[in-house]
Amino acid sequence: MTLFLVGGGPSQATGPIYDSFVEQARGRGPRIALAILGAPEQAGASVGMYADPIRQRWPEAQIEPIWLIDEDEGTVEWPTDPEQLGGLVVAGGWAPGYLDALTPLRDEIVRIVRGGVPYMGFSAGAQIVAKHAIVGGWQSHGRAVGPEIAGDGSTEIVVRDGLGLIGSAVDVHIDSQHLLERAISALLDHDISSAIAIDEDTALVVDVASGRSDVVGSGAVHWLNNEGHEVRVRRTQGPQAQPVVEDDTESTTDAGSTGDNASPEDTGSTKDTASSDSTASTGTDASADTASPGTESEPPTNEK
Repeated sequence: MTLFLVGGGPSQATGPIYDSFVEQARGRGPRIALAILGAPEQAGASVGMYADPIRQRWPEAQIEPIWLIDEDEGTVEWPTDPEQLGGLVVAGGWAPGYLDALTPLRDEIVRIVRGGVPYMGFSAGAQIVAKHAIVGGWQSHGRAVGPEIAGDGSTEIVVRDGLGLIGSAVDVHIDSQHLLERAISALLDHDISSAIAIDEDTALVVDVASGRSDVVGSGAVHWLNNEGHEVRVRRTQGPQAQPVVEDDTESTTDAGSTGDNASPEDTGSTKDTASSDSTASTGTDASADTASPGTESEPPTNEK
């Protein structure tokens, strides 16, 4: 199964991400389900921003909206024969609302994605795929770790049970909303071993079956490993990113309190275009070791 986890919304920079998604979906059939938060009269105008790039690449694609409505508005209508979908797209917006609406369908989503239906999640659609989903908050123990606008209605960081498609937590809008510290704090404050923090206009493409992953787009993906009193961070840049000078120095940041380590499944290793390492610590010595996505035992690496 393949996950396309996008760190923001659709834009000109996400063209290569759509290219890869459409290439995979073509092999399965023209039906593309698009899950979007709200009723048709509320969210209908937003369908085009997600569906048009697919239609431009694949005029035969049949977009089937899934309106994620509140319980008092009715029942979410899931597509018929979902295992025959060419792909599933989950739009962005209010992350807690997406998780509320899709949690009752978790087993069905896991079944079809593990059966080969490619999943593309934008922003909130990327956040909710994790075992431990970071879905809001902008403070850690009363200390700001991001802008208030990123809180999605919550003050303290909120971590909930997600869809469980991957073990590592996912956070998004990392560069545009300065949320790397929120992702670090989420690991230390909650029962999370590892996280993936994705920049705007950037995606992590994960082949969960093989454990292989690649970064696509103009930004970077930050890999975070919780090692008890410190979080190790490794940055992998996409091929469209501006070149950076690698920095071998260590950095240490007060990241709040610690939490017990969990043992979620790994998302796989990465093929780096450019990377640099740092360590966020709560008081222990920093280290320049490269961090990889956490596993229950030794993390696999395919690093160059």
